[in-house]
Amino acid sequence: MNKTLLTTLLLLCSLTVSYSQERSVKIDFESGTFYNTPRIPFDETLSIVGEAGKDIEMVKVNISYEEKDYTLHSYLWNRIERNSSETFNIIVPPVLRSNTKYDFEIITYKLLSNSQKSKLLENLESRIRFLLMNNMYYDGKNVNVNKPKNVYEELEKLVKESLKYHESKNMISVESPSSLVLQELEKQNDFKFSRFFKKTTRDEKSEKANELIQEKVDHLVKLISTELAPFINSDIVQHYKLVNIKSVKTDKERFTLPVNVGMYAWSKSVDINSSSVENIDFTPGVGITIPFNNKSKLAMKSRIFDSFGFSLGVLLEPIEDAEGTEYVTPGVDLPIYTGLGFRMFKVVRFNAGILILGEKGTENLEKLSIIPTAGLALELDLWMGIRK
Repeated sequence: MNKTLLTTLLLLCSLTVSYSQERSVKIDFESGTFYNTPRIPFDETLSIVGEAGKDIEMVKVNISYEEKDYTLHSYLWNRIERNSSETFNIIVPPVLRSNTKYDFEIITYKLLSNSQKSKLLENLESRIRFLLMNNMYYDGKNVNVNKPKNVYEELEKLVKESLKYHESKNMISVESPSSLVLQELEKQNDFKFSRFFKKTTRDEKSEKANELIQEKVDHLVKLISTELAPFINSDIVQHYKLVNIKSVKTDKERFTLPVNVGMYAWSKSVDINSSSVENIDFTPGVGITIPFNNKSKLAMKSRIFDSFGFSLGVLLEPIEDAEGTEYVTPGVDLPIYTGLGFRMFKVVRFNAGILILGEKGTENLEKLSIIPTAGLALELDLWMGIRK
């Protein structure tokens, strides 16, 4: 009978699938709020919908904690070819915490035409050229780059700021300036004057130096443009409208007491005729669980495993060894187990821990023994009528 029940539990574990009901909120772009300012779910999929003209190519939702300046999660809606819909729908999986306030940043984007992309690159090249020309100089003897590492960092900042409001719909990132640009800035061989005649006048040297600087700047601008090509040649979208929705609350989590019923495996050895005999069996048990944190990092990555916690309960029958001797926990007359475990598919709990045993009928605590146990149980969260 015990083995049949265990088989049933294993079958339920393999076949159980958790379903979540999707809830929806609609963005009011005019007021910068969700309609009716509802609470949003923390343990269900959230659908964010809104109106977008046919010229809106992409919508992004950034989620952060209230009044924090770093993004926790980002989700996108992309217009697929020939999709002329004037609404968008962004799905947010159940990654939020209960009874917590979040800030939502919703950004809409328009697609740039080829001419607009060319203009964007042209303006960026002009700014890069200006920065480089102002950091290369002739001191009367040599051509120098004003602190190459600092110039490189300024180039990084310039490219980042120039493309701050642009993104690739194809998810191609900006990979410029690369380390190759820094190497070119630090290379002084391009500025050697050894090929000039010794009788070259100061004015002639100055003119040659300016030609060298111009040549070097042209080379660097071309190099950076080449690195930017994958991004520029992709489908670039530009910020059109931004809405910040502040202090959106999530639902309060119900306080529940997880109760589990299942089968627990154990192994008990006994000496018979001067030889040790090991007997293994399964015994039904019932207990409760105190979760550590339902929103642990592992649970956030996968909804298959959650509710890691400490379990306590009793087996419904005494442990019996190979000689027929029964063992229980004194004062309870049933074996008590404790253990650590996790829940799978939101209904099946796995626990591993110990049984605290003494021979039935004895009250001598010095003769207690501890043996390992592992169990698989069905778990039901009983609501206590309280919300956290």
